[in-house]
Amino acid sequence: MSEFKPRHEILKVEPVIAVLVVSNSRFRMLIENGKVEDESGMLAVRLLRERYSKVRGPIYVPNDIDVIRGYIRALPRDFAINTIITIGGTGPSRRDKTVDAVSELGRELPGFGEFFRRLSESRIGPHAILSRAGAYVCENCVVFCLPGSPDAVELAIKELIIPTLEHILSEIFR
Repeated sequence: MSEFKPRHEILKVEPVIAVLVVSNSRFRMLIENGKVEDESGMLAVRLLRERYSKVRGPIYVPNDIDVIRGYIRALPRDFAINTIITIGGTGPSRRDKTVDAVSELGRELPGFGEFFRRLSESRIGPHAILSRAGAYVCENCVVFCLPGSPDAVELAIKELIIPTLEHILSEIFR
């Protein structure tokens, strides 16, 4: 991939990232056992920590619109988070609430979802259309909504989030 060179100065905004895993089963596992088996959340944290120093999580929450909204509002306000990566809840099922919760709070960056599905299509074929993965600007925070599969998490973080995050934050804080 070629390196993008903006025509204006990029502000240096340090990413402060929270990884939010939206999953009823993972949340239940945490409540009942005090620990969670979660490949995708741990993978996201590992990949992000290879590049950024301030990565929090994973934080496990149920697939509930009000709970998701509460975290999306509270993390930037109370913990100075400027980047939230949600994992899970992006499918077409009625129980998938992440995108519905986040889209009500911010402005969509439609190119993220479009590009993610294009890259996914080359790996999983036409099933990529089932993903509602997206990115949103919620006040002074960018929120990426990723599917729950480890392959999707790795693709999004390596191919889309890491190459663009600092520029996105620069634009938000201009």
